Amino acid sequence: MLKTFSEASIVDLLYKKLTSVGLAVCKNCKVLGYEIDVLVFENDGSRPIIHVFEVKTRVKPRLIRQLYRRIPFSDYIYVVVPYNLLTSIYRKIDRMFGIVVYYNDDFYVVKPSEFLNNGRNVYKLMMKTSELSFCNMMQANCADSINSLYSHYRTISH
Repeated sequence: MLKTFSEASIVDLLYKKLTSVGLAVCKNCKVLGYEIDVLVFENDGSRPIIHVFEVKTRVKPRLIRQLYRRIPFSDYIYVVVPYNLLTSIYRKIDRMFGIVVYYNDDFYVVKPSEFLNNGRNVYKLMMKTSELSFCNMMQANCADSINSLYSHYRTISH
């Protein structure tokens, strides 16, 4: 029998997977007023690269609007779905968005996202605020990895 998972449980598993490989990750946070399932800050020299992951267990019409609303603050945008939704999601989303499939307790990138180069907007916001204000603004508990990444970029920007 096929196991079914809630969006919350997939978000938790993705969060654990990404933090286990050393990435700075927030889950269920807000950026510029939009709730993000999983937000990743990848350390890349002059500024962090921002990856947004939206987890869905059903394909709903609002998904496309959600993805487009994340463009102004993302470098890469992915939709994460159980493998049984791959065919329907592949036909519905624009080629700029990536697809990650959840299958057998693991995640597989089946279609990479295009580089959008808009993560600089989050970086600018990050540099204008204090560490605590930035975490409060995102309405997220910032993991130690976020705090150290924040400190790193604050140091090199001054």
